[in-house]
Amino acid sequence: MKKLNKILVLFVLLTLLPVEDSYSQSTAESNGYNPLSLRQVHESYLMWKKTLWRRVDLKEKQNKPFFARNREMSKIIIEAVERGVLIPYNSDSVNDSNVMSREEFIENIQQVDEEIEEEEEFGFDLDDPFAGFEEGGDDPFAEEVEEIETGPIFIPKREFSIFEIKEDLYFDRIHSRIYFDIQAITMYLPGDSFYNPAGFEKPIASFRFIDLYNLFKSMSRDAIWYNENNIAQHKNLGDAFLLRLFKGIIVKIANADDIRVSELYARSRKEGIMASFKVEQDLMEWEANLWEY
Repeated sequence: MKKLNKILVLFVLLTLLPVEDSYSQSTAESNGYNPLSLRQVHESYLMWKKTLWRRVDLKEKQNKPFFARNREMSKIIIEAVERGVLIPYNSDSVNDSNVMSREEFIENIQQVDEEIEEEEEFGFDLDDPFAGFEEGGDDPFAEEVEEIETGPIFIPKREFSIFEIKEDLYFDRIHSRIYFDIQAITMYLPGDSFYNPAGFEKPIASFRFIDLYNLFKSMSRDAIWYNENNIAQHKNLGDAFLLRLFKGIIVKIANADDIRVSELYARSRKEGIMASFKVEQDLMEWEANLWEY
């Protein structure tokens, strides 16, 4: 009986331990791990690491399963931000100081009215440059026209077909394997889109891949990689990314000058694309030669 009482007293004392101690211990144990990674690997296990950026066009044949009609990845992302269940960021740094407001995101997916922007820039009505300068004020015989207020015009969700993937490529010396670890994904409006008067790819927002993965897994019916060859074997978008079912060319490798591959070969777009493929082949050759040492 005395032994049982001692056990009960010990149990009570353990339950009364301060929460801060256990919290600080768990925090200390988490140091050295990348919070953006799905697969948690301690930094001491990394023998070699590079950061890559890939441009993925969802209208390409290999990427179309990510862009099935009414199940577009862009549609799922935009609606998630509108519902407030997904956080957008201003760049692919995706840290707490880089969070984009929901209002700014909504503004980024609206159609830009060039005429309104020019009128605001020059300060007068382009249709009637002398408006507001008549002598005597308003015309008493002018017909009153009722102004109809219209809401913002949103760009169709299917227009956002360009994505840029930021990922870490590293060698885990404990498991003797090379891993691709997606960190962030940025959504773009293509430069040739009817809704993009600027003429160059416009970045809309960036997202943490770990947030997108959890979002896709929570939407098992809608967030699917559409399998045209066997509709009984659709995959979740999150799993499709982990299985690397997408096709994207390397547009940048982390470097001191922070320049893109295309800037090294700016003489033509063709040479820039060829350089991207050469970077990919060099990485594959490095991986193959790794096992010969």
